[in-house]
Amino acid sequence: MKTKRVAQWFSILSVCAVAACGFDLSQLIDGLGSDAARAEFRDVVTDHPSGAPLEDAQVDQLLTRLDSLLNPPEPEQLTRAEAARYIRGLRWALGRGQVTAEQVASVGGYLEELKAEHPGAADMIDKQRRLLTLTPGAVAQNIVGTDTEGAQFELADYRGNIVVLVFSGEWCGPCRAEYPYQKKLMETYKDDPVVLLGVNSDRALETIRQAKASGDAPGYRTWWDGSTNGPISNSWDIWKWPSTFILDADGVVRFVDKRKDRMIEAVAELLEEQEST
Repeated sequence: MKTKRVAQWFSILSVCAVAACGFDLSQLIDGLGSDAARAEFRDVVTDHPSGAPLEDAQVDQLLTRLDSLLNPPEPEQLTRAEAARYIRGLRWALGRGQVTAEQVASVGGYLEELKAEHPGAADMIDKQRRLLTLTPGAVAQNIVGTDTEGAQFELADYRGNIVVLVFSGEWCGPCRAEYPYQKKLMETYKDDPVVLLGVNSDRALETIRQAKASGDAPGYRTWWDGSTNGPISNSWDIWKWPSTFILDADGVVRFVDKRKDRMIEAVAELLEEQEST
């Protein structure tokens, strides 16, 4: 499948990283521009059972549906805000399932073809290819940065552990609402190979330092990213806070945006799987 307006598609992608706090699916769907668009996209994002492997035909269907939404009969009918929501919805739909290495390679090959045909869009195409590592079933891209105490560390340092990676900030109410569940997770699995890591988006480093010192924020190790537009958040294309990724011991993304008790249940599932092998 080749989009008819590749240049338009990639120019729209370039404005999609808009910070949102406490996002949910209903907000995305309700924000679409027409009843027809809402009905069409609701089918895409709700058809697939959460956590189930994606079939090749389903991946093709999602890409085809996105292409049709981004290419209406009258191009001027498509607003940039609508297009951003469509693409976020696609990402959400893909995140409900698990992709295979072959599917990742197939999509990567498609993007390479686009680069050859549209060299002016190469940077944006490369970015989208990197974002395949955020899909369940793919190995997560590494993070290298500085923690709240000024020490440099990497996500790769924690291979061999189940890692719960949380993008958060004191400025975000729904992020703070996750703290009791994160503390419960840390206490429940304190003797197991389970690690909770954070990426903090507060503008002032002292904000998160004080929250940790007071005990309001859990004491897990945290990269300080400096804002919602920080280098780590940009690299991972984070546009909503909180965002959660759960990685297995091999660094493979297994769950996306499991929150509260569902986060704890997902970790229990991975631990059981790990202990049975």
